Amino acid sequence: MKKKIFNNRLLRKYRLTIHNENKLENVLGFYISPLWVILSLFISFLLVVGVLYLVIILTPVGSMLPGYVNKGEKDKIVSNSLRVDSLMHEIEKQDAYLANIRAILNGDITLDSLKNSPQSVSKEDFSVETTELEAQFVKNWEEREKYNLTSQAASVAALQELNLFRPTKGEIIRDFNPGNGHYGVDIAEVPGENIVAIHDGVVVFSDYTANDGYTITLQHRENLISIYRNCYRLLKQVGDKVYGGEVIGTLSDASGEKKEIEKKFLHLELWHRSKPLDPNIYIPF
Repeated sequence: MKKKIFNNRLLRKYRLTIHNENKLENVLGFYISPLWVILSLFISFLLVVGVLYLVIILTPVGSMLPGYVNKGEKDKIVSNSLRVDSLMHEIEKQDAYLANIRAILNGDITLDSLKNSPQSVSKEDFSVETTELEAQFVKNWEEREKYNLTSQAASVAALQELNLFRPTKGEIIRDFNPGNGHYGVDIAEVPGENIVAIHDGVVVFSDYTANDGYTITLQHRENLISIYRNCYRLLKQVGDKVYGGEVIGTLSDASGEKKEIEKKFLHLELWHRSKPLDPNIYIPF
């Protein structure tokens, strides 16, 4: 009953008349209902909201409103933030680099005493012998892989596609000769030249050895291992990632005093699946 009364009131029509007092006549008149008034107000509200939305989106008026940022402005802000962050990072790196140079020039930084010291330990002070178990393991491995021609051919083809860097400038003074126990090549030292990595890789060994002095070993792709023996100073540690052509060590002291004691050379070895390779075949010397 109450619902019916409410509907009747909502649909009840009223006459709205505009009266001209001077002429004593009705100029305009029409019928309206409460429902028509409500719908008219709602539609007008939607139209106003829609027009305001279009004005804000399609015109520069939106940028004047506090707190409103359109998609284009957001993208610019994010891009500028990333640029600023990258620039700050580069500035920090440059500041650290300049600070290190300034400290070195002032004499505030000293190199590692072990790696900076000459090789004062002679080979006769140590004796590292191969155990019977190690010898048997090497023999079994060589016998197992000796007739694996398919695997060897594929591996050699993959290695030849690698662009290997020359480890240091200088002439080869002793060639690869595994029959005489020489599993690499000896490269004469050129004053002022460093030792660089032949290819991208990871340092798996970096320390002083009794027989070969300071030695560093890199693990590369395609199961290739490069060994740099008879170094004077090492600049990389185990676990460091290096790139082809990056400096990993030196052959002599910068003062040249080491040359008066003995002629320096770099002994380079390449190993692939427990087999020594001739560096002359894969590296353009």
